[in-house]
Amino acid sequence: MKLLNNILVAGCLILAMLFTACQEDERKPHGDDTTPPGKVTVGEIVNTAGGAIINFDSPSDVDLLYVQASFIDNNNKKRNVKTSGVNSSLEIEGIGAVGDYTVSMVAVDRNENASEVVECTISPLTPPVQSVLPTLTGTVDYGGIKVGYTNEDRATIALNLTTFDEVEGKMMFRESFYTTQESGSYSFRGYDSEPTKFGVYIEDRWGNISDTTIFELTPIPDEYLDKSKFSIFRIQGDKDWGAQESFYAEHMWDDVTNSQWNCSHTDFSTSLPHYLTIDLGQNVKLSRFKLFQRTGDELYKHGNPKVFNVYGTKDVNDLPAYDADEPNAGWTFLSHFESFKPSGLPVGQTTTEDLEYQIKGEDFEFNPEELVEIRYIRFEITENWGGQNVSVIGELSFWGEILGEN
Repeated sequence: MKLLNNILVAGCLILAMLFTACQEDERKPHGDDTTPPGKVTVGEIVNTAGGAIINFDSPSDVDLLYVQASFIDNNNKKRNVKTSGVNSSLEIEGIGAVGDYTVSMVAVDRNENASEVVECTISPLTPPVQSVLPTLTGTVDYGGIKVGYTNEDRATIALNLTTFDEVEGKMMFRESFYTTQESGSYSFRGYDSEPTKFGVYIEDRWGNISDTTIFELTPIPDEYLDKSKFSIFRIQGDKDWGAQESFYAEHMWDDVTNSQWNCSHTDFSTSLPHYLTIDLGQNVKLSRFKLFQRTGDELYKHGNPKVFNVYGTKDVNDLPAYDADEPNAGWTFLSHFESFKPSGLPVGQTTTEDLEYQIKGEDFEFNPEELVEIRYIRFEITENWGGQNVSVIGELSFWGEILGEN
């Protein structure tokens, strides 16, 4: 029996050794080929903003795996870019300064044999972090600064905001706005109405940053309205915004913005326009508001408002008798608005940028030169994203100069 046990143990050891040897072999290139593939033949080089496209002919070796370009970027960092051996071009991106850069090209086979190095020179055009900087504009805004920009290359960039910190004695980073839009603007808010030095610089996804442009201005006063004072003031012709089961009107001001099922919802019985009237519970000169769409699978579709008008009045007792032919008689027209979709894709298709844009709530502003005192606000929705006979709103938030309660 002891002999049998010894034989079994020895057999297990042999199997273990063979298994280990096989594992070690698997970590090595298959075969004993040490012959490198032929050289890459570099063709036309097309310089781009912050990079270049290198066209090339690969060697004809049957075991060719990939072609690699290596270079030192403007931050003195070595970078490698690979592409399959079946491709005929390779793109280099993310160089943050103009200049001439030497690129080393090699072909690599399945045994990791590298070919002889072939060098070429690329001369990237002005990178986005540099080309966007001089286009920046800074104008006074409600509670902050509105930064305009032009991004002709539609690059993925961040507008980074800094302000002066009295304790640190220097400009400190505050927040970022990311975009791929060709042009646009973004409002950085939440700052006191006092003289403020704002700094803005551009950053790309490779860590390249621009110089900082400074804007000195005093933000317009911007107070957040207390939602506990809000209530529906339904007048003749208005839709019932709690018509669908569990979709209550109060969901529009309960501060829940990330749930597909926490929204206000009308029925499907009548075509647009649909009306909504809210008592803000206080007199105010409204400066702006955020509208959060019903999110999840309904983002940028269903009954989410796309085109709408906003009206206001200080006292509903001053309104004339309701007339279906003139449903807004007696109301003061405040503004016309259209919802924006960053991607511009058709209904049912959204991108990460679309989602991120709506997660923050979509901003709508009133003309600062046309502000009037109101207590009641009225929405007239003339078109929704889904083209359906229904309206939904996830959440509403308002800001302005609070003048007191009646």
